[in-house]
Amino acid sequence: MPSLFDYPGGEHQPTATQEYLLREGSDQDWATLNRYTHSRRFHAGEVVISQGDSDRALYIVTDGVLEAVLPGRKGFRRLSTFEAGSVIGELSFFDGGPRSALVRALTDAELAMLTVDSFNALGSAHPALARTLLFDLGRILAGRLRAVQAGSAN
Repeated sequence: MPSLFDYPGGEHQPTATQEYLLREGSDQDWATLNRYTHSRRFHAGEVVISQGDSDRALYIVTDGVLEAVLPGRKGFRRLSTFEAGSVIGELSFFDGGPRSALVRALTDAELAMLTVDSFNALGSAHPALARTLLFDLGRILAGRLRAVQAGSAN
């Protein structure tokens, strides 16, 4: 059975429609969201998320390129790459389960970390923006799930 990050043809090629968070957000929306996040920097090769970790934070890639990988028989198998505007960690953010893959920086990268507590504070102060974020995360998850389903049908 394929995992959520097993994309058809090996590596998933995200499109802005599928992957970009707040694609219709204004500069004001981004400024508001940024007040509830913490910026984190990573160097090329550095691990951002370890498979199995229990951290519930959601990460928004603001600069750089990341990759999600799973250990395999011959080293790591790349599942996907993520660029600015993409999100990672959304599964654990929603369900509190362990991280499903290892994510590391391919280039120097900057991410905006949004914790569940910070999201709750955002939702209290800016409910319309929080609702938009939830629908965007749902759209992104749905696109990833459809890609998995399309790959398993082949």
